[in-house]
Amino acid sequence: MTHTENLSDHLPIAIRAYVPLANAARSRKPQKPPRPSDWVLVFDTETTTDPSQRLRFGTFQVRYAGKMAKHGLFYDWEALSTWEQRVLVRFARANGFELLTRADFIEDVFFKFGYALRAAIVGFNMPFDLSRLAIGHNSARRRPMRGGFTFQLSPNRWQPRVQVKHLSRPASMIRFTAPPRQRAPRGMRKNFRVPVRRGFFPDVKTIGAALTSRSDTLGSLAEFLKLPNRKLATEEHGGPLTLAYLKYAMQDVQVTWEAYAELSQRYDQHQLERTPIDRIKSEAGIGKAYLKEMGVQPWRLVQPDFPPEITNIIMQTYFGGRSEVRLRRIITQVLYCDYLSMYLTVCTLMELWRWVIARGITFRDTTEETQALLATVRIQDFQHRKTWRKLTTLVQLDPDADILPVRAQYAGGAQYTIGLNNLTSDKPLWFTLADCINSKFQTGKTPKILRALTFQPKAIQTALRPVFVSGNPEFRVDPRTGDFYKLLVELRSSVKRQLKCSKPREAAELSSEEQALKTLGNSTSYGIFMEINVEELSEMASALRYADDGSFATILIEQAEVKS
Repeated sequence: MTHTENLSDHLPIAIRAYVPLANAARSRKPQKPPRPSDWVLVFDTETTTDPSQRLRFGTFQVRYAGKMAKHGLFYDWEALSTWEQRVLVRFARANGFELLTRADFIEDVFFKFGYALRAAIVGFNMPFDLSRLAIGHNSARRRPMRGGFTFQLSPNRWQPRVQVKHLSRPASMIRFTAPPRQRAPRGMRKNFRVPVRRGFFPDVKTIGAALTSRSDTLGSLAEFLKLPNRKLATEEHGGPLTLAYLKYAMQDVQVTWEAYAELSQRYDQHQLERTPIDRIKSEAGIGKAYLKEMGVQPWRLVQPDFPPEITNIIMQTYFGGRSEVRLRRIITQVLYCDYLSMYLTVCTLMELWRWVIARGITFRDTTEETQALLATVRIQDFQHRKTWRKLTTLVQLDPDADILPVRAQYAGGAQYTIGLNNLTSDKPLWFTLADCINSKFQTGKTPKILRALTFQPKAIQTALRPVFVSGNPEFRVDPRTGDFYKLLVELRSSVKRQLKCSKPREAAELSSEEQALKTLGNSTSYGIFMEINVEELSEMASALRYADDGSFATILIEQAEVKS
């Protein structure tokens, strides 16, 4: 129930809970990811402009160690007129390009190099191009691709299919399925486990967005990267096939290769050798790669026996970062303020990097001392670091007109959103100590604490390694003694200083680097630790909903939220 002086709204509120699947597999130690060979297959498709967007023809390059091995075109005869077929043949012969049917391209190029020879299969917005090659499709049914699509590219049953699952606007998971026929010899299968070849599908659009924090078309990405070749302009999409349009299509696949080569070089500068470029789906992926490079083990792996009822309390207190203006319909003078790297700054003040590299966390009851701190704390106390270090505490309150974050369906909305309200509840609720302190500053009243838990990190993990942020030798961080979050703030500030005195042609590059560092910092200090992936289950499953007192109840769910 929310409460104000003049109006009370009785609203049901939503509280986060910890609900792991009862039969969920335990976290396993991360395995070293496989690497592609020196082969690279780059391809692009051109389609009709009607709603079917049917394949007309495509272009491709096959390279070995960067050098061209073969290049050409493939086509769907049924989508081309007799006259267009002649234009295509004449263009291929005049330029020495191979000309293949769609089926021959799939068998002799796509599967030969992309699957058998473990080539990196490269494209721009590849989910679309892969779907244009398909002769059949179905829904992906098994984890982790459930909710995506399975595309059949070949009529040959021994060839694997390709699965695509959308993750975000610029990113998708792409992989080969396990082929129906076992390719490994029986003796090899008997002696050790033969891994399934999932393939390597680096998407230039995805990698570009992750490394530059920009949303680009192939043309704008080529301009930004200052590639030797640029995307040609055309207005012939869907029109009669011409030599000019075929030249445009061949230029597209060349620009895609050059963009991939340039982005790969930029990624190599980060020196993230333990994470292949095809695993990068966003700026957060780069942050995870840095943690892996430093040897940081995930918390759920190093402390799998952490009490689930305490995890449930932690989940309840998460409301996310937000800003609010509590003056409504009042004309007043305001001063616009901003924060420099707010998430990173708070993490540095609270010394949270120490938690990231710890072997786990401990907790103890601090109800009396936390109530005493809440009663005496002042705004000016936050000018001292020792106050920030005390904020790693969660408190259970009996809310009584305290200003606290609440999830509810405001104004009859269908979605639960977060608002900062005068909250009164007949049931105790958990909040962070920071939320309680804010309530005191807003209302002048000290909230009544029923219970408080203060958390502390355990000893530092072993086998941690230093890294150079962005490959810059001046920004070396040893995770055992340094603060990765603080270093990211310093590096971003350095780039911003360079940006102020840069020339116009350098400004775009520095601005992109500064934005990329900002997003990297936010995702690494905040986003990746609160990542929730919704997984669609194939059937009803049982799960445990943990309560604050350590008890639990078995429930049935149709959809699960699985934390990465």
